[in-house]
Amino acid sequence: MCGYTMDEEREQMIQLVESAVDSGDLSPVKGVLDGKRPPDIADILLALPPEKRSFVFGALDREVASETLTLLDEGAMRELLAALDESKIVALIGLMASDDAADIVNLLPPDQVQRILGRISREEYEHIQELLKFPEETAGGLMAREVMTVRGETRVADVLTRLRSEAEKIEQLQNIYVIDGQHVLLGFIPIIRLIVADPESRAKEIMTRDFLSVTTGTDQEDVAALFSKYDLYSLPVVDAGGRLVGRITVDDIIDVIEEEATEDITMMAGTGDEEFWERSPIRVSKARLPWLLTGLFGGIASALVMNHFKASLESVLTLAFFVPVITAMGGNVGIQSSAIVVRELAVGGMSLVRTGGKLIRELKVSLINGFVLGAVLLVIVTIWQGDYRLGVLLGVCMMTIILWATLMGAVVPLLLRKMDIDPALATGPFITTSNDILGILMYLGIATLFLDWIGGG
Repeated sequence: MCGYTMDEEREQMIQLVESAVDSGDLSPVKGVLDGKRPPDIADILLALPPEKRSFVFGALDREVASETLTLLDEGAMRELLAALDESKIVALIGLMASDDAADIVNLLPPDQVQRILGRISREEYEHIQELLKFPEETAGGLMAREVMTVRGETRVADVLTRLRSEAEKIEQLQNIYVIDGQHVLLGFIPIIRLIVADPESRAKEIMTRDFLSVTTGTDQEDVAALFSKYDLYSLPVVDAGGRLVGRITVDDIIDVIEEEATEDITMMAGTGDEEFWERSPIRVSKARLPWLLTGLFGGIASALVMNHFKASLESVLTLAFFVPVITAMGGNVGIQSSAIVVRELAVGGMSLVRTGGKLIRELKVSLINGFVLGAVLLVIVTIWQGDYRLGVLLGVCMMTIILWATLMGAVVPLLLRKMDIDPALATGPFITTSNDILGILMYLGIATLFLDWIGGG
């Protein structure tokens, strides 16, 4: 019996939905999507043209539509929100967790935000307003306000009673937080421990006092590193006074990891993550042009360097043949080295104060690679050009440039991190352009010094 792959099933679903949409009737669309999970519906919506996407979204019931909306990319969310009337937006926000609701509100036009906030419940309004105070890429912007708290003196039996009544209001509830009269976090109780505990015992007697937490200003990358290091499912967020203000769950962290990975990949390519959802060619062009212009001016700078050594190139024309080899190897080695350091910084495995060992290792690797590649180039040039002196010179240049490119690739991300700039910038056009210019300068500079020795004087 032949089975279908997930991709084949997805394509079949998309075709069925498009056929239903073409009928112009919502009933067939509802029939096709009935029983489908929100993540699957989100995949289908993203595969549809914008004009069909809005029609299909209108066929979803509110609870499914609310969850599906939060799973779309920013561009698709903006398009759907622009097509919805305000009463529908208010209804959808009312079904969301506070962190998702705040994300949706952030995508609305400023003049619409106040009207929407004025129509939601007071509790939702307070939660969203509180979250909107924090930058999006911090723990405060990431957290949900919905938490279940109890006092230390509360009986386990009473906590269980509250849990039964509040469980459906709080998504992914794993822990009950124990606070004092000032709302300062004292500890937490895992639900499984609560279930098996003596009903007459007190919350403070069974709570875990040794807990991890983050403040509202903690960067989302640092929060993700904590989740990864300690295998967390949720993490409490406190203010400067240690008062509990919210919690972050692992599903939010998965989104952060995907977001940061996308941001780093696009930065390596010299563009922005808006490329994945932006449909305007002009805006996409505006995102790419700064980096392309950087590359253009970098190329012009390289040409000016070569022009400065015009006399040396005219004396030994063969030197010009190997400029592409030198620049390509310098760029490749620099990207390899910077990618390793950026990855270590991203996962928290490399601190700014304990980098000596990594740098020494990278330099040792570059010495080995430089020696091997330099020796290979020496042999090739000697056989090809019949001049061992030129071969030695090029071999030495190759080794020197590889050593320098490795150093640049390893050190630049650390310097950027110290200046609070994303280290991923070092793996993109910045490092390749820099290595091209400096590589050519070093190559032709060394060649000029030994011009008489290789017979070009």
